[in-house]
Amino acid sequence: MLALWLTPLAAAQPSYTVPELHGSGATRRFRYEEWSGPIKAGMCSADHPVVPCSLTADGSKAFRLPAGIFEISEQLLVPERTSITGASAPNDMANPAVPPDWASQTLFLATRGSTAYLPAYCRAADMVRTRVGLVLSSHVSVRNVSYQGIDTIRPEDNGSLCGGGAFETKGCATNDCSTDVNNGGSDGLGSVNVSLEDVRLNDYYFAEDRALVGATIPGNYDCSTSAWKRECCFCKPNGVRSTQVGVWVPATRDAAGTVGLRVRRLVSSSSQADGINLHGFLSDALVENVFLQNTGDDVLALWGANRAPADVTFAIVRRSTPACCGPSGTATASQHTACSLSSSSGCAAPPRRSIAHAPSQAPTSRGLPRPCLSFIPHLAGCTPKATGSSCAAAGTLPT
Repeated sequence: MLALWLTPLAAAQPSYTVPELHGSGATRRFRYEEWSGPIKAGMCSADHPVVPCSLTADGSKAFRLPAGIFEISEQLLVPERTSITGASAPNDMANPAVPPDWASQTLFLATRGSTAYLPAYCRAADMVRTRVGLVLSSHVSVRNVSYQGIDTIRPEDNGSLCGGGAFETKGCATNDCSTDVNNGGSDGLGSVNVSLEDVRLNDYYFAEDRALVGATIPGNYDCSTSAWKRECCFCKPNGVRSTQVGVWVPATRDAAGTVGLRVRRLVSSSSQADGINLHGFLSDALVENVFLQNTGDDVLALWGANRAPADVTFAIVRRSTPACCGPSGTATASQHTACSLSSSSGCAAPPRRSIAHAPSQAPTSRGLPRPCLSFIPHLAGCTPKATGSSCAAAGTLPT
């Protein structure tokens, strides 16, 4: 079985010194301004020196990115009918924890990240300059790339999770669409036919940050009440450079929601919150052959809120070491039910507590062990396909 293992504003320069790529060979580095303009504007030219582009038969713009470091300092909205293809596939799914030769890879490297607990995140006025990552519009595909975030904390107002994914589809900035702000400056309408294949997340710095996984942070566990703004309940950075989420599908402004999502052969080494979270209404979604480890919350989550997602499949997935990086929000493990829509889904190892604290210091309301696959039954719908699917209580997933 292949694996799913759990285990502030725009700036041109990084906020810290970024080391050279690991591995052999010379590696080019491209500032955000050098490569992002043509993609954002949909300007397709075969002669562009950094991101050459060709038009496909259906009029889509196909950008091919060479090996190198592509700095990213904001949340970039990728226009409709765009494909982004990197130099080579970064993952060996038979050995997903083994990093690639970075000198041969196309790596998006965040130059900003969340490092403080209290600044507005979900309710900030502008997601483009608050978050860093790529928002994928309809008929967009991304493949053969890696992404490294540098968030070292889960902000207080992201405790109930509103996003912050390396990759997101279009939707609302808050998880309940209670403000008029959308992610990436988008229209907030659901994306259709989005594909992520052969993608590696938060692994470039993982070897350097591995020692911080599970490290005790003095004064970080004052979680006796729910008044987390006054207490210090995971209010200190854990130092594990990551994104908030690996892949985030947000709630949308339209009833149609997100349709036709495909995530295949994705590896994530860490995240401050969930590995993959499918939120709001979505249909015809497939997450297949993925490996996620060291998540701060759920590994995989189907969270419909007041909607009922339909025809969602998690296939050929395992996880190890969930709940690695920080608080898991206000939900307890008993409030979650694992939703397996594929008989080949399963958990490879028992859940572990957050790596942001020692197990003996784990609070009762945050940093709880998380199930491998989860959905909140009183908030989400689990609609299995007619055959070959099941919804089961956490801990009873098929192996």
